[in-house]
Amino acid sequence: MKLIDRFRAERWRPEEASGAAVLMTAFATPNSERILPTFQNAKAAFGSSGVVFGVMSARMMLFTEAELKFQRRSDKSLFGTEALAKLEEPWPGAQTGDLLARMEQDVSLAGNAFIRDAGTQLERLRPDWTSIVSELVRDPITDTEIRRVVGYFYDPPVNEGRSPALYPVAEVAHWSPIPDPEATFRGMSWLTPVLREVDADSSMTDYKRAYLTNAATPNLLIKYKERVGEGKLERLNVQIQARHGGVNNAFRTMILDEGADHAVLGNNFEQMSYVAVQAAGENRIAVAGNVPGIVVGLKEGLAAATYSNYEQAMRRFGDIYGRPHWRSAVGALSKLVSVPSDSRLWYDVSGVAALRQGDKERADTMAVLAQAAQALIVAGYEAESVSAALSAGDVTLLKHSGLVSVQMQPPGSGPKEAK
Repeated sequence: MKLIDRFRAERWRPEEASGAAVLMTAFATPNSERILPTFQNAKAAFGSSGVVFGVMSARMMLFTEAELKFQRRSDKSLFGTEALAKLEEPWPGAQTGDLLARMEQDVSLAGNAFIRDAGTQLERLRPDWTSIVSELVRDPITDTEIRRVVGYFYDPPVNEGRSPALYPVAEVAHWSPIPDPEATFRGMSWLTPVLREVDADSSMTDYKRAYLTNAATPNLLIKYKERVGEGKLERLNVQIQARHGGVNNAFRTMILDEGADHAVLGNNFEQMSYVAVQAAGENRIAVAGNVPGIVVGLKEGLAAATYSNYEQAMRRFGDIYGRPHWRSAVGALSKLVSVPSDSRLWYDVSGVAALRQGDKERADTMAVLAQAAQALIVAGYEAESVSAALSAGDVTLLKHSGLVSVQMQPPGSGPKEAK
């Protein structure tokens, strides 16, 4: 009996408490892969860290600007058909941008996005409720066992009022741009390696809040030359806290009597390089998210460059984040639409204003290459070799036809007229 058939048989046993119980007993690791438990930490960081929210928002804003089209493999031209309707309106009231936003958010937080073809519309499956189910099959060519995904098990909580279900591979688009090195099919969130940085950034914010709430100035040690009674010491502490504690009492003059003296304890913000330390942590979060600091507006990014470099930063953002993620996303979504023959599902970023400068530079490069091609063909080189040489940047690929222009032929060596 195949794994998927065994799963369906097991799933409806009345004695089982839930679909999760069936999955854990019949399809435990390695037959089942769930997202990493760091999802909860990443979700908390998204709701509490301004840096994480800013980086994820920048990724989402660029990613959702693309349009989905079909691309002919022969001439790379883009076109649309009615087959794209489900991606253009994935569910009532939504557009392509809403679909891409959900996919990017799930990938950032969980490392995986699951989009199901529910028939009349698409459905987003929450990644923390979804498990990847696989089985070992024998390859007919090598006669060896290989692991293959057979479905996606969706098990929402009981209060959702929805029964668990196993959806076949052809029905679910699974997008995981960063593979998890400890799993076969599961993806990993880019936030995973920087969760400690997020925690440190939150701690710095807590420190600043405590600094302003409890003192508003560095902590003070008040010393008396003579021994002070215990009851009087407590009263002095209450009086000092009431008169000088907290941000509302900052900068008030403190008057000490009875020979008391004070000493400052701890470091202030300047001594501990608070701004620099916090900026370094923020920059590491932006690096993990492949977002240039200047795009998010982080201090570290603005210190290294000005907004005159913004276009270069956006080009880098589009090259190292946008295009690779669009390419892998359309690869995952292609199973949900009927792709015409000799074509593939592709992305169109011609309308993305942030990337137009890069497109202009590519157009300028194309113009230079066209001029070079024209000159080489006129000089007698074969057109196919010219194209190969310019694409590879290797002049050794040029092949001469043996023909030269009239200007380079000796006088009187031209073709003879027919008698």
